[in-house]
Amino acid sequence: MAGASSTNVRVRTTWRVKGETIPARDLSRTTRAENFDDYEGIRLVDESKARGTAVSASKDGAWLKFADAQLGGGADELSVRLAGESGPVEVRLGSPNGPLAGTAHFAGTSSPYTYETVTARLSDAAKGRTDVYLVLGGGQRLSTFSLR
Repeated sequence: MAGASSTNVRVRTTWRVKGETIPARDLSRTTRAENFDDYEGIRLVDESKARGTAVSASKDGAWLKFADAQLGGGADELSVRLAGESGPVEVRLGSPNGPLAGTAHFAGTSSPYTYETVTARLSDAAKGRTDVYLVLGGGQRLSTFSLR
């Protein structure tokens, strides 16, 4: 729209703009935890003393959102790389309090820089596109994860 003012529009037209279509996020590949879309109770921390970034939960129930994830035919395994305090890591769909798809139980490590990979079976993981939430326990550090 063009005109002398918003009350005096003299010309109208529509432009079609070609652009790329943004695909859904593929969480079956190893995904850096720092690449979240939204969060609560999370802070960025050093993954190691030399380099890298991880996320740390400042309280129980802290969460990370990974929006518009493509789960294809449905994921059946969670793999997370964690350090720090012991506790569960939950995979929830749609919201931080949404349907529980699975829980990984982490025994903890003696150092915040010593990471271990923990896996868990997923059940009732939605098929298609959805928002995926990882809900962490306080003091846990997460560097990477995947849903396969």
